[in-house]
Amino acid sequence: MYASIITARTQSSRLPEKILKKINKKNTSIDILIHRAKKIGYPVILATSKKSTDNDLCRYVKKNHDIIIFRGSEKNKILRWYNCFHKFKIKKACMIDGDDICFDFKLYKKAMKTKLNSHDLIRYPEKIITGCFMYIFKISMIKKLKKVSKNFSDTEMIEPFIKKLKCKQKTLQVDELYKSKNIRLTLDYSEDLVFFKKIFRKFSIIESTDKILKFLKNNKRLSKINYFREATFVKNQKKKISNIIF
Repeated sequence: MYASIITARTQSSRLPEKILKKINKKNTSIDILIHRAKKIGYPVILATSKKSTDNDLCRYVKKNHDIIIFRGSEKNKILRWYNCFHKFKIKKACMIDGDDICFDFKLYKKAMKTKLNSHDLIRYPEKIITGCFMYIFKISMIKKLKKVSKNFSDTEMIEPFIKKLKCKQKTLQVDELYKSKNIRLTLDYSEDLVFFKKIFRKFSIIESTDKILKFLKNNKRLSKINYFREATFVKNQKKKISNIIF
């Protein structure tokens, strides 16, 4: 089985319950993620936690969408993925971050058609707009990640574990548009929420990411709403990564 796995939880410190925030009159963040994930063409799985704080998220998704829900470890994201892969016998999956509500389903679709052969994962370059970054994992990658992270209870930041593995990975190239400066496409702060509300007032929730990026390049005032948060975001990411010591 191939799948698209949306990794999301309800709890968040900077923007509480952002996964259930209304983005337009009809859709919350999770609605947009699910509709965009379906465009990739594989079964969609919400991978969330067993914690009671995620009960409302699961109820909402069950009521409004026909997708699979998997509940696992709260903070050990790698273990949650590992158990999800094994329960549904997944061979390869698109790993979609719950913060990236404008992720590019066309890039995922293209990447899923790329042969992995001896590679464990496919990714796009690290120097890409925040919110466009992506991974595609084989089951072999999940097994290796579980092994290298066995002494950690919190695996929110997975990049250090990937680097520790020194696994075989295939990096696909992207158009320079995806490396544009001063654009931020992830939902983490209140300003990001304001930004996305404006984006999805202008565009359909299943509009291609490249069209949205082209619009933003020509409408720089809109990007100023949230881009100033990028420096703080990167600083927080680096801080979390520095706490991971092997």
